[in-house]
Amino acid sequence: MDHRDTRPSSDRRDQRDPRDRRGAGPNKKKRKKHGRGFRVVMTVVLILVITLAMLLCMAAVYIKNVIIPEAGLEMADFNPNLTSTMLYQDPDTGSYVTMQTLHGDENRVWVDLSEIPKNLQNAAVAIEDKRFYDHGGVDWVRTAKAILLMFTGGDIQGGSTITQQLIKNMTDDDEVTVKRKVMEIFRALEFEKNYSKEDILEAYLNYIYLGQGCNGVYTAAYTYFGKHVSELSLAECASLIGITNNPSKYDPMSNREIKTADGQTKSTREYNKERQERILQAMLEQKMISQEEYDQAVAEELDFLEPGEATDIPGATNNTVYSWYEDQVINDVIDDLVETYGWSETYAKDKVFSGGLEIYTCMNPNVQAAVDKVYQDRSNLNATSSSGQEIQSAITIVDNETGRVVAMAGGMGEKTVSRGLNRATSSKRPPGSSIKPLAVYAPAIELGKVTPLTSVEDSPYGEVDGRAWPVNATGRYQGDVTVAHAVEESINTVAVKVLDMVTPETSFDFMQDKFHVELVRAYTKNNMTYSDINLASLALGGLTEGLTTYEMAAAYSVFPRQGTYIEPTTYTMVVDSNDQILLRSETEEEGETVLSERTAYYITEMLQNVVTGTHGATGTNANFSGQEIAGKTGTTTSRKDLWFVGYTPYYTAAVWTGYDQQERLAGYLGNPSTGLWKKVMSEVHKTLAYKDFDQPSQSDLRTVRYCMSSGMLATSACGSDVATGSFYPDDVPTSSCTYHRVQQPTVDSGSGSTTGGGGGDSVTGGGGGTATDPGGGAVDPGTDTPATDPGTGTDPGTTTDPTTPPAEGGTETTGRRRREDPLPPASGY
Repeated sequence: MDHRDTRPSSDRRDQRDPRDRRGAGPNKKKRKKHGRGFRVVMTVVLILVITLAMLLCMAAVYIKNVIIPEAGLEMADFNPNLTSTMLYQDPDTGSYVTMQTLHGDENRVWVDLSEIPKNLQNAAVAIEDKRFYDHGGVDWVRTAKAILLMFTGGDIQGGSTITQQLIKNMTDDDEVTVKRKVMEIFRALEFEKNYSKEDILEAYLNYIYLGQGCNGVYTAAYTYFGKHVSELSLAECASLIGITNNPSKYDPMSNREIKTADGQTKSTREYNKERQERILQAMLEQKMISQEEYDQAVAEELDFLEPGEATDIPGATNNTVYSWYEDQVINDVIDDLVETYGWSETYAKDKVFSGGLEIYTCMNPNVQAAVDKVYQDRSNLNATSSSGQEIQSAITIVDNETGRVVAMAGGMGEKTVSRGLNRATSSKRPPGSSIKPLAVYAPAIELGKVTPLTSVEDSPYGEVDGRAWPVNATGRYQGDVTVAHAVEESINTVAVKVLDMVTPETSFDFMQDKFHVELVRAYTKNNMTYSDINLASLALGGLTEGLTTYEMAAAYSVFPRQGTYIEPTTYTMVVDSNDQILLRSETEEEGETVLSERTAYYITEMLQNVVTGTHGATGTNANFSGQEIAGKTGTTTSRKDLWFVGYTPYYTAAVWTGYDQQERLAGYLGNPSTGLWKKVMSEVHKTLAYKDFDQPSQSDLRTVRYCMSSGMLATSACGSDVATGSFYPDDVPTSSCTYHRVQQPTVDSGSGSTTGGGGGDSVTGGGGGTATDPGGGAVDPGTDTPATDPGTGTDPGTTTDPTTPPAEGGTETTGRRRREDPLPPASGY
């Protein structure tokens, strides 16, 4: 009998618990615990993973919201064999008429891929992008190598496919940055979805620059080998494609010597030969040619033309000289295409000249014909400076109703080149006194500082180096005068004092915000800082850079438009070859209200007196019958720039006259700008009906006779110092003139003679000096004064003696005639 011990075991472990089967005692293994270091490492790894995930998310968002929207790029049937056309609207029928057919001005003729030898196509692919036919726009193998070089400190350039190179040429985006490469990649991927390999290769071979002014393989074939591109041999194809990598190094025609790294010298023709053989070797390795073809091509002696020998390239010559207006339309459209689509200037220019565009211009043929009649005839302005320069002039005309630029001329005489210097839009010149209505009187009236009847003392504002400043062209100061009279005679002192009421800073902002004229806030050159925020620049027109006739015509057209600014434009719409609108002018004819009707009315009233007035008016030479005319002359220091900006109810025109390199205009010329303005505008208005300027209802105005010195209601004592004007009721004076007084005749007891004007009344000014009518013809002081504010310690004059300031209009200068009584100091200085 088996007697087993059935007593309860002292081992209390549960035999069914697997945890208790591991045994006990000293041989039991303890559970391994991870140390603190391990936990730190894992935490860092986790943070890195999370950070990387966040960065990837951010990159995805950036690519989706920034890169992809900008990645689209259209070649949109771009074919320089298409002809672009400019059109204008016939003012009589309203239909559009062809104005000009455009031809490319670059040395480029587009050739179809079928006319380009297969060897030339293969040479480009072999050396530039051997996987061209296999990838989708990006060669990821080459891209990966380029990225590796970037992270190892190498050059991140390289890796670009033919597609990417074409895009870079089209956009001019050659910035060496990661963003540019990413954008280039996405653009290439998108581009290849829309265009075939054949389209891309054709565009590439027609776009690449191949030295000697050649754009594309067609003109390069004629330039280097004197033959059509389809006739090139294999050796010539490889040589030609070799140039594009570095035209200055591989140009076989220049024979320039270049030092090698070891100090030896090689000619560019030798470098081209090396490059050619490298391309041929690549073609052989890629089985594009046989060994026999390779050997023959390497051995072939190339016969290059001499520089300039290829003078007759079929289809490449273009002798068309575009008009001034056509030049500006071309420039405006190119600029807007670049800004709107981010295209390179080269691509935009090709699109304009040869992309089959229709450009609807704003030119009025009748107005432009009047301009051409005057400006193409040198006898209308023919003078030569002491240094031999021919005198020049420019004009811009704006339609007051639409704000569109309808005509222009950028120079005098026959135009001999296309897209040369257009003085109407590119030559910024100091405007002299023609700036006063814009920078001084319009803001002063608008801000309630003055009215045309405000009386301001014509006396120096201050002194510069002990000399009175500013001076007037008439050579004298008149005492109290109204603002209206100061505008008519273009009195400098009053302009400065009124600007002081406005403040130069306010005037500067007014010019930029209201008239959309770009001025210089601060400009540093040679450790000197220049700014237009000062009295001399804004009151007298001595601007740092100046203004163009284009800007001045647009700004002045605000006045006849009753205070509305419309941005000037030379075209209304551009349509591509698929009838899709590429550009539409943003100009809206309702414009932007920048001045009150009251201000515009008063400015026009005063500027009419400049042209038609009899009290020393400066612009009478611009007057012609049959239309209402308003305008302002301008003359800069030493008569270097002469202006007239004027308008009728129909058109506003700005005219500048001077020399390209500033020189003094002889006094006998007078102000040619007024005469040219008159010749052009009288011709323009010859068939136009008389029209009044828009103005308030007569029921809203009151017409009064006023004293031109005090601005008060005229009395008999005011004599000839009286004018008539219509004003808003709140601006009409309520008191009679106290400036003039009637002096009763007295009898000298010793001689029995009578004083007081031969028995009549003697009129004297209330300020103690005689209230003299300045008279004296059309004299504009312009800025023939020190063009610097007082207190600078610098004599701003050049060759001008302050006691004999020069005068405009050919009037000889005279010594300043001061009043007998000392002039009281002007307030505010």
